[in-house]
Amino acid sequence: MKLYFAFFVVIIANSLFAQSVFNTDLIKKIDNSFATEKINVLVLCKPQTEINFVQFTDVTPHYQAGNIYSITGTIKSVIELAKQKNITRIEYTEHKLQLMADTCLVRNRIKGIKLGLAPLSQSYDGTGVIIGIIDSGTDFNHPDFKDINGHSRIKYLWDMTKPSAVNTPSTFGYGQDWNNSEIDLGLCTHNDLANYGHGTNSTGIAAGNGYSVNKYQGIASNADIIAVALDFNRPGFIIADALQYIVTKAQQLNKPLVVNASVGDYYGSHDGTNLEAKIMDNLIKNTPGRALVASCGNGGSTNFHVGYNITSSDTNFTWIRNNSNTFSFDEYSDTNQIKNVKYQIGVTRPNFTDVGNTNFKPYNYALNTIKKDTIYNNSHRIGIATSIASINSFGVYELDITIQADSLNYLWSIAHAGTGRIDSWNFDYVTGSLPQITTYPKIVKYKMADNLQTIVSSFQCSDEIIAVGNYVNRNHYIDVNNIAQTTTEVPGQLHYTSSFGPTRDNRIKPDISASGGAILTSSPLAHIMNLKINAPYLVAQGGFHVTAGGTSASSPVVAGFAALYFQKNPTATNRDLKQAIINCAYSDFFTTTALPNNKWGYGKLDGFASMLCGTITTNIKVESQENGIQVFPNPLTNETTILFSNSDFKKIKLINSSGQIVLQDECSASHYLLQRSNLAPGLYLIVCDDKLITHKVKILIL
Repeated sequence: MKLYFAFFVVIIANSLFAQSVFNTDLIKKIDNSFATEKINVLVLCKPQTEINFVQFTDVTPHYQAGNIYSITGTIKSVIELAKQKNITRIEYTEHKLQLMADTCLVRNRIKGIKLGLAPLSQSYDGTGVIIGIIDSGTDFNHPDFKDINGHSRIKYLWDMTKPSAVNTPSTFGYGQDWNNSEIDLGLCTHNDLANYGHGTNSTGIAAGNGYSVNKYQGIASNADIIAVALDFNRPGFIIADALQYIVTKAQQLNKPLVVNASVGDYYGSHDGTNLEAKIMDNLIKNTPGRALVASCGNGGSTNFHVGYNITSSDTNFTWIRNNSNTFSFDEYSDTNQIKNVKYQIGVTRPNFTDVGNTNFKPYNYALNTIKKDTIYNNSHRIGIATSIASINSFGVYELDITIQADSLNYLWSIAHAGTGRIDSWNFDYVTGSLPQITTYPKIVKYKMADNLQTIVSSFQCSDEIIAVGNYVNRNHYIDVNNIAQTTTEVPGQLHYTSSFGPTRDNRIKPDISASGGAILTSSPLAHIMNLKINAPYLVAQGGFHVTAGGTSASSPVVAGFAALYFQKNPTATNRDLKQAIINCAYSDFFTTTALPNNKWGYGKLDGFASMLCGTITTNIKVESQENGIQVFPNPLTNETTILFSNSDFKKIKLINSSGQIVLQDECSASHYLLQRSNLAPGLYLIVCDDKLITHKVKILIL
């Protein structure tokens, strides 16, 4: 801590920290910074109240969504602001953001929308809708982002990495932006090369028009585009800033908006209760013609989640090892799950002999304050464990532990006793080379990290956001030298890296899955020139597109579809869109019918069905557990499976909207496969009889 600031912090420690106003990152920031340092924070005030910023000379308000404000101020002014009686929470973040990175028109059943097949009354291509891209940027020179006259389809582009200038967005005070005319005049200095064209890939999938080679067209090929290039080295809530920027510009253009965010942070509480997630919710939810789609992450093959129920009969532990002297890890829980839990920090040598440990600490040991515990082996100091805990406005408990190790290569452990539950995410948990029980008997109490609940944290875990999983799109293509390139991946199969749910509070995520593995899409022209020389096998035939993959690629597929949906239904909300997508998803051999689940969500995107059933989803139940039967997928395009809750079901009937029985059959198994055959489109009633009662559920046939 900066020495001259120490006395000030001590004075406020008992008054402000005790009120749970600050999150753990902000408490640490205050402890390690000068009072005059400026930081970006989000401020939550009580409902139906406002903040008078005039009295705070060192505070600059940026924007507001609901009762959450984004501001920049000195640490001293933030502390003073927290004394206001209507302030309930202030959060700061040190983001660990990462990027999440044709045939897909068929796999996601979108081709029929672009062709305008019946019963659609017209074709759809995103006309009149804006697609916002929150990513690494976009190559505005790529022909796929220009119209037939050569004018840029990108209406606005904000590059957060640029130094302040006359074209710095005044609301935010950093970066530079350009409008459509300035881009056409050659005034834009942005490029998307630092991240190998990740943002250009996303833009091409969602909105590329394929003009470069008349091939590899994106989903919403005639939509307008607003792009934000994130500054991944900038602290603060840059994704929320990007969303606010795009929303404001879309309002000025008075057009429906779908935003794609193929970025995320694998750390945090994984429940959507942090203020960045909440302010983004407020910018999106229940607003006609506005939605946010995001990648669920690529952590499905990595074991970095530790979560378990703690029982009074066991003391469980997990080791963490880091190659640096200073490292941190966090744990999360609901307050009613943590109050009877105690934790302990221990140290073990590489030869699996214990060195020392702290005493067991209650959950509130470091609540809203900073506690330091020194660990010794006899008189030899091993290191210092610093604990900070807080409870946010939604009752979520966070424990932040920072280790300052005097020696490298030691195994540090976090152990728990009592009753309750904890969840934690960290890539340094030890998952291999564990000792045998004969070497280290306590290893029977070891809790191994897993790949469950690896959904990207923060806003992707919100119910207001559509989080997208990833399955393999293709396993072959022709490269720029007309050579066939193939992989061993299986098209249609869930990609092994696609992150799994559920959220920390056990809600289904992802919401939907789309094709993301090996999609051919736009890439920065300069990057393609380099690849043609050094890796031509990565460049597709025609020389303007490359292969992209991961949930970074599957997310813009769904965002592109959402633009088509809003073109047809411009007053629909994000919830209408989400219900249309999940109610009308389809299942197949790979998903099986055991849906929804935390790998596939509600299944695979069926764009054509979602366009048709979105307006009548209130008449459809995908799951009818209360009726003893379950139908999935619903609507039906080719076939659907009817699952029975027991073996007593013997007969099934299908009745059309005129009351006519169009199908009648016997049931001899736990399920029944209903095929489309010659059935006309429309709403039908499935009637199933068991020994005691008749069960009914509606189904839409497309």
